[in-house]
Amino acid sequence: MRFLLLFLVFLISEMQASGISGGSVKGGIRRLINTVVDVVEADKNQSDEYKEGRERESSNGAGFIIDENGYIVTNWHVINSMNKIKVIIWDGGEYTARVAGKDERSDIALLKIDADKKLPFVQFADYDKVEVGDPVIAVGNPFGFGKTVTSGVVSYKGRDLSERIAELGAGGDLVYYLQTDAAINYGNSGGPLFSYNAEVVGMITVFFSDGIHNTGINFAIPSNTLKKVVKELRDHGKMQRSWLGIHVSSLGKRAARILLGMGKKYGCVITKVEKNSPAAVAGLQIGDILIAINDEAISEDMNSEFVLNGLPIGKVVPIQVVRHGSEMKLSVMVGTRSDEKPSCEGDETAEKIKIPCEKISGIDIGVTDLNQELRRSFDIREEINGVMISQVGNIGESDLSVGNVILTVNQTNVSNIAELKAELQKLSENPDVRRDKELAVYVFDPQIRKFDYVAVNFDPKAFESALADSGQSVGKKHSKTKTVNIMDELKDKFKVNWRL
Repeated sequence: MRFLLLFLVFLISEMQASGISGGSVKGGIRRLINTVVDVVEADKNQSDEYKEGRERESSNGAGFIIDENGYIVTNWHVINSMNKIKVIIWDGGEYTARVAGKDERSDIALLKIDADKKLPFVQFADYDKVEVGDPVIAVGNPFGFGKTVTSGVVSYKGRDLSERIAELGAGGDLVYYLQTDAAINYGNSGGPLFSYNAEVVGMITVFFSDGIHNTGINFAIPSNTLKKVVKELRDHGKMQRSWLGIHVSSLGKRAARILLGMGKKYGCVITKVEKNSPAAVAGLQIGDILIAINDEAISEDMNSEFVLNGLPIGKVVPIQVVRHGSEMKLSVMVGTRSDEKPSCEGDETAEKIKIPCEKISGIDIGVTDLNQELRRSFDIREEINGVMISQVGNIGESDLSVGNVILTVNQTNVSNIAELKAELQKLSENPDVRRDKELAVYVFDPQIRKFDYVAVNFDPKAFESALADSGQSVGKKHSKTKTVNIMDELKDKFKVNWRL
């Protein structure tokens, strides 16, 4: 209570200084509340529990007015499933709203109502000047009870929720969120988070909770992101994002240390380069480790896709990558991208596939060369060349799995077993590898259609000993192989859903 009173004193003093005054703390808060609207869906399906001719309404969320002519910002997820959108303003006035633009990836929507009067509207804060610990208040319509004000502070800036958002199957994966401890509940979505000087620092979007009251962690889309997206929606009806034509995945700490050096850099791995894309023209390749783009280093906690989608369209930007252990600087012209998302389908049947399996000592895996039967059964494209893992033993902390295709070892291509063993023999003689006993293996996982680097424990002495015992020269096919049923190896690991 003491915090809220102090906050309100700050708030009204700043309002008066900026010309937003209601003559009292109560008036100042009311001025802010008047910029917030309820966003509801009018359901024309009648039922016995409603009077004839009356529309059934349910509160879905909130929004806030951004100019006097009736433009309103809310969440994409608030309005996405609505057939008819109704906005209720502070004096009870009801208006049918049209969607001026919406963007799933940022979870932002822009509505327009035609009001018969000038409307009060908010001002956006400069998010770069917002600091952790700054007091904030949230305004929304939790559980449909009407306008509710809660207070708190900025708890964190730049929270990456992309993986959590993906798990929810919701929009908003391309946002670095502001975290707050201001109480948030269902119905707060789309409402503003105000700073102490009456400016919007964020839009309340998502909370993670144990389901009991409002105990949870609450997040808002930052004001600078809102300003950028809203401008695009207002000008074009959709968000125009930058496009290089590359897909990336994060590089784990162990793999980064092996490939880039102790404590030097982090990076993300280029897993796909689209044909005739800006990246392809610039010379970027699958397996390159992106360590900096547009003079911004890739950090450990960075959402790389967020960065790639926010580059200046039509400009040439520098890109720095590591390829086969050497740093390279390239320049790429930034294009624009569509919001189409690729999809893939698989059959629910899987046939028995018996394949030869050759053990690789030092890593404790069994491998086989790719053939047409494996490519067809696991939907592996011809341009993917490597060695498929058919058995996995005790390999410590690595994430290698049966069905993975090994493409490179420490950024050296291996397209068959002979090349894999030749590279392992070369690395077993490397003093750094003999000391650290670790390798960075680049793999393709057909089950989830993903490329990734995996850090693997490697015992050079065990590898050399196995070669000596077999009397084999590297480059010749191993004479001691056995046959395994790879589907049996997979059944306990995955719910197999291969395309046949």
